[in-house]
Amino acid sequence: MSKSSVIHWFRRDLRLSDNLALHAAVKNRVPIIPLFVFDPKILKSERTSPARLELLLNALESLDNALQKLGTNLLIKRGNPLEIIPQLVETYEVEALYFNKDYSPFAIKRDEEIEQLLSIPVYSYDDGLLLPPGSVMTNNGTPYTVYTPFKKKWNTFDKPAISDCDLASEHFVSAEIIEPEDIPTLDDLVFTNTVPIPTANEKYIQQRLEDFLDSHISEYDELRNALPIAPFDEKRVEGSSYLSPYFRLGILSPRQAYWSAREAYQKSESQSAKDSIATWVSELTWREFYMHILYHFPHVDRGNFRSEYDALEWAHDPDGLQAWKDGLTGYPIVDAAMRQLKAIGWMPNRARMVVSSFLTKDLLIHWQEGEKHFMQHLLDGDPAANNGGWQWAAGTGTDAQPYFRIFNPVSQSKKFDTSGDYIRHWLPELADLDKKFIHAPWEMENPPSDYPAPIVDHKAARERTLAAFKAIKGN
Repeated sequence: MSKSSVIHWFRRDLRLSDNLALHAAVKNRVPIIPLFVFDPKILKSERTSPARLELLLNALESLDNALQKLGTNLLIKRGNPLEIIPQLVETYEVEALYFNKDYSPFAIKRDEEIEQLLSIPVYSYDDGLLLPPGSVMTNNGTPYTVYTPFKKKWNTFDKPAISDCDLASEHFVSAEIIEPEDIPTLDDLVFTNTVPIPTANEKYIQQRLEDFLDSHISEYDELRNALPIAPFDEKRVEGSSYLSPYFRLGILSPRQAYWSAREAYQKSESQSAKDSIATWVSELTWREFYMHILYHFPHVDRGNFRSEYDALEWAHDPDGLQAWKDGLTGYPIVDAAMRQLKAIGWMPNRARMVVSSFLTKDLLIHWQEGEKHFMQHLLDGDPAANNGGWQWAAGTGTDAQPYFRIFNPVSQSKKFDTSGDYIRHWLPELADLDKKFIHAPWEMENPPSDYPAPIVDHKAARERTLAAFKAIKGN
């Protein structure tokens, strides 16, 4: 076989549309081998979620089906990419390797090593973000470490256009030449998942984005703190686009989301609708901010962003941690959210803030315990966003005065689950409680016998946490 192919290495870009590296490979006018590698290092990680892994498998199957319509197959391999890719380069006499960048410390190191190993050109692209790390900097040329000025600067930049490429069979190596392994099942990978998995089809997800922007985004500002119960494939979901798992796997690109939102903004006739769209776009900006933080400050991957909090004395409380994981803290809003996480692999943003504040501030348990638990269960578990969110809650991250921010779980419950319907759904043992007691059942004369009393007194816990943080501030 003469040198007549290139490899596109799919990673966090499981789509054919608006895929910068893939479309660049097409322009090279050399047939493409589409490749995906199951890396055992990732599969064996304690942060791997069975639910997210099954979503990945479904996305790969959908991608393979789309590639088969183009006369090729997704080449599936299992093993170390540093060993597999050089072998494929030799076997298929590959001229070049194309991939889209990932910004985690693990991915950066892996990609540097693969480039050093290969004698062929390696082309990488900033596909996963609208503005890549290094492009949004202060006037002094340093990275932003606070969101608001980052967002202000981010908004001043023109955003890249959607890549348009009409893919055809002549762009790919024939399926007759590729000898792929079968896409493994979850059983093959020795994982068990109990969470219902949403649709992972690229066209379906693009339609879901359009439906959200056409019908629901105008209410986003008002409802984004809502606590929706519905599973992912429900068409009507108040307060959420339910698109985060698809950003995580790259089935939907940030450019597709951004420019669709811009179009919706221009079509909107009311200022409230425009404000809601701008608020939703700001969530994309948060995603980019945390990715920039992880890139510029890789130590956050396994430690505090602000090193002064390395001296903070966290509590050793395995029973409290387990109660939090199981949704048995005695605080209904916390327990409902934690049970939702286990049931569907997701929880709304307001619930994430409440449960992370409870773990780190009420129980004073290290944020890394919560970060790991989230990654083990979330369908949309993203290393950068998850880390950033947990450090925000813990007060060890990029905020200026974080330790004063301690959520009261009862007041949060009353404000954001006023009717108690969210609690009743996820805590059936409290389903019959009156609205007066649903947020704090221990205040009843005869509290439910099958629901635990609070494992901690919030007022006392708050004082303990403030004292712990002030001790650090005083050093």
